[in-house]
Amino acid sequence: MSVGEISRALGYPQSSTSILLKSLMELGYLHYDKSQRSYSPTARVALLGRGVQAYLFGDGSVMSALEEISRRTGEMTILAAQAGVVVQYIHVIPATNPVRMHLRTGAVRPMIGSAVGHLFLSALDNEELKDEIAQIRSIAGDPPRLDDEALMKEIRKIRRSGYALSTNTVTPGGGVAAILLPGSYNGQRLAIGIGGVAEVITQNSQTFVETMRDCIGRHILTADPVAE
Repeated sequence: MSVGEISRALGYPQSSTSILLKSLMELGYLHYDKSQRSYSPTARVALLGRGVQAYLFGDGSVMSALEEISRRTGEMTILAAQAGVVVQYIHVIPATNPVRMHLRTGAVRPMIGSAVGHLFLSALDNEELKDEIAQIRSIAGDPPRLDDEALMKEIRKIRRSGYALSTNTVTPGGGVAAILLPGSYNGQRLAIGIGGVAEVITQNSQTFVETMRDCIGRHILTADPVAE
């Protein structure tokens, strides 16, 4: 729905409605479609109730894949979505291995400078990518973690390999290997990742990526399609 439609439905002033919707988007509950100028629920809303989970995830296949990845690796498993100019971890399954990293559900990471952020950027075509990077840099206002040339080099690497890997960037001593889920969910791309101690992630990155792809293939691609 557009800002105007939501404003009329709630009986709120349009300016107040716009501020509210932008806040919900920053928290990861709403996705804004620039082309349609409309808002829609994100995957994070699925965690608020079973009914919405069925709408966004069908038979729960995404969660089933995450749970199997967690069991097979023993490492922290994450489900991530873009929330404005940041990445938000909308669901986190803690690690069970003795040596592990800790991260809470709802944690955010920068779009530029994090593995999952670069993964989402890699899904854009070059024209969209240029605009998105400029917008992120203008809104975030942080000192650039990577210049544009280094960022594009990283994005090209992700496009070739099909996954993102980073260590000792946002979290010293930690690392993440991540891949995009196929399709989109209510118009929003999602990613899953395995996080842990940097050395463990680096040494096992190929195995972890293969595990994630296997679980996606068996739990998500074979399920009734819900992706757009």
